[in-house]
Amino acid sequence: MFTLEEFVIINRLIKKNEIKELQILLHEAYKNDTKVGINFQAASVSLQQIDEHIENTATFVTEIDHNIVATVSVRLPWSDNPGPYPVPHLGWIATHSQFSKQGYATQLIDWVEREYIQKQLKSPLVSLGTAVEHPWLKKFYNSIGYQSVEEVQKTSDHLTVYMVKPLNKKFDHMQSEKLKKYLNRNSIKLSY
Repeated sequence: MFTLEEFVIINRLIKKNEIKELQILLHEAYKNDTKVGINFQAASVSLQQIDEHIENTATFVTEIDHNIVATVSVRLPWSDNPGPYPVPHLGWIATHSQFSKQGYATQLIDWVEREYIQKQLKSPLVSLGTAVEHPWLKKFYNSIGYQSVEEVQKTSDHLTVYMVKPLNKKFDHMQSEKLKKYLNRNSIKLSY
């Protein structure tokens, strides 16, 4: 927790009673993507889907003056909804449009990477995916340390680019192609 001007900014896990507020944030944040023909699932997510999501996926928020202004979820390799690689995968990255372009998503991503993924999960890498066709997201993720690893056609409306960020010095020197080989070679399939 730290203060900025007169407001207290808190990063934390979402609470069960905040699913409606999260839905409003997600719909608001993703509506411009839909206008340009990119239909991320979060743009139309239902309350039931959010309830199930936060039950099974660590979902973090930034709160300012008792309002949720940004969110990031972390999908885990052993969950029912894993990312493409055997590392934590960020999703539902969003900032409410009233708070956009103020650095809240960047700050929350950084906090989640450091406090949850590195310190608690001890993961050396983290991944995320976005639309290749998006006008600025890929460039933004590059600017905060993510490297493109591969592109996959998952939906008819856009090509998904998977990006990975090293969180451990051991992986800092690896470029995209080496990271992809490492991730694919070290993929594990869990079965119970």
